[in-house]
Amino acid sequence: MNMVEKIVFEPLADSHREAVIRIFNHYVMNGTAAFSDAELPESFYPHILERVKGYPAYAVVDCRTGEVVGFCFLSAYKPVPTFRETATVTYFIAPSHLGRGIGRMCLGRLEEDAVKQGIRHIIAEISSENEQSMSFHASQGFIHAGRLKNIGFKLGRTFDIVYMQKEIK
Repeated sequence: MNMVEKIVFEPLADSHREAVIRIFNHYVMNGTAAFSDAELPESFYPHILERVKGYPAYAVVDCRTGEVVGFCFLSAYKPVPTFRETATVTYFIAPSHLGRGIGRMCLGRLEEDAVKQGIRHIIAEISSENEQSMSFHASQGFIHAGRLKNIGFKLGRTFDIVYMQKEIK
């Protein structure tokens, strides 16, 4: 059995709070993939749920263990009707589960849901230090759409934000 058969997507709910914050905070403290420069408290979780209201948002659960091993969601690119067909993608996978195709599965699920909602463009905002993410997105059909130079500062260093875009049908 491959990893695809062992993962289930559960709609993001309050019951996922602790695991989602723990996974996110790993990336906060260990690089620039997560833009926050300080760990988020669990009390921040309702803000995440509010941000994704009306968009697909999931906890990724390992069917064998019941453990939340990642999360993914779409959110408004800009919260105005002009950009209703465009969403920003976010996903973070537990370090212990990287390299198993979970990111690809997350993106596939989000794209399926996006099409049903009339979303035609997905934007990824990526730290210029995160070459793996840029390569992953390129392999999934995203194109380089722009770069904001030296606007991030975290862990004592400056980095760019790279925008990648995918048109979905």
